Amino acid sequence: MNDHYLAITGKASIAQPLEEDTEYSFTGIITTYGTDKRSNQEGSFSFSHKARFSDEVILIRGNDVIKGKDRQKRSQKLRQAIFAIGHDYEPFMDFIMSKLDDLATEFEDKLNRE
Repeated sequence: MNDHYLAITGKASIAQPLEEDTEYSFTGIITTYGTDKRSNQEGSFSFSHKARFSDEVILIRGNDVIKGKDRQKRSQKLRQAIFAIGHDYEPFMDFIMSKLDDLATEFEDKLNRE
């Protein structure tokens, strides 16, 4: 039987300190970026899936809710998202830049509708 593990890395900026030796429930958005495969020497494998925070992080303890934000720069997040969907960064960014005027107009229209 294969084993699967998840390793999450990254930092999130939170608005208040956490209590030591306290358990919190965790909810967040992560982006996967790789998998290591190792033989268990018996015909099965261990898979270590790598991920990092990619957006908001929420910690819950009882009625207390602590929200945090990934500290990674938006440009790095965009690069990771492009990689995650299987595209090359440079051609994808060239396409986005060629459509920037249309995107800005669409964004302004959206703001005006709200």
